[in-house]
Amino acid sequence: METTPLPGEVIRASGGLVLQGDDGHRLVALVHRPRYDDWTFPKGKLLAGESDEETALREVLEETGLTCRLGRGLGTIEYRDRDGRRKVVRYWLMRSLDGAFAPSEEVDELRWVPVEEAGPMLTYPHDRELLERLSRIGDASVYLVRHAKAGSRAAWTEADDLRPLSANGRRQADELVRRLRGIDVERVVSSPSVRCVQTVRPLALDRGLPVEVDDRLAKGSTVQETMALLDELSTAPAVVCSHREVIPGVLEHIEALGARLQGPRECKKGSVWALERRDGRVTLARYLPPHD
Repeated sequence: METTPLPGEVIRASGGLVLQGDDGHRLVALVHRPRYDDWTFPKGKLLAGESDEETALREVLEETGLTCRLGRGLGTIEYRDRDGRRKVVRYWLMRSLDGAFAPSEEVDELRWVPVEEAGPMLTYPHDRELLERLSRIGDASVYLVRHAKAGSRAAWTEADDLRPLSANGRRQADELVRRLRGIDVERVVSSPSVRCVQTVRPLALDRGLPVEVDDRLAKGSTVQETMALLDELSTAPAVVCSHREVIPGVLEHIEALGARLQGPRECKKGSVWALERRDGRVTLARYLPPHD
């Protein structure tokens, strides 16, 4: 999925291939930028503090007027921009939820083009390469969450698994709903611990999904047990919540198998590791720090 890295300064950006229709007749959105007189896919640079997902949704909305939901990842495309800088753009499949296109100075035209006819219309070879990836889309992403902030362990007199979130933790749980707002989620799975269930319950309620409890995310579970669960979740986008005692072992395991870890080796309370798969194995893990 990942192209060969280029040396030098890096400009990070995100975007999407916005689709309409079904597998028998799919249309993809192409935008025309008058400044460059090119046809391309909607994308843009990351703003400070944004995740790749947040940038992709914002830029597609700004360029197309469409509010979208992220589907499966298409990986990254790397190339040199007009100033010779290395540019790395991460893309997702997207489906529009609502909205309508209106011309602007940045984008003056949007066309819905049959997928099989879009290649010759695209200006850049790297966009045509991206279009070809539609035929070999990766497995579903898993968002691995460490539970939000809980009450004091020292002050808690009952079983530790019953220790609930603090007021700050409840705010972090609500923030998780916002952070994943535009991302497809079909399953929500949690460690049995109350603080884990409470971390993902607002998200589950927002999506109309149950919180599935699985002991393979609990403290004391082995890496092999947790990885078996994550492998089972490869067919549907999922959010799973676990503990500091579990997550680092998972990261070490997937890195040893060849996955690339992007970001600091941390798992702060309320943080997320986005795990992207290709051909049945995790190829990339991206750290999304908590919004404190």
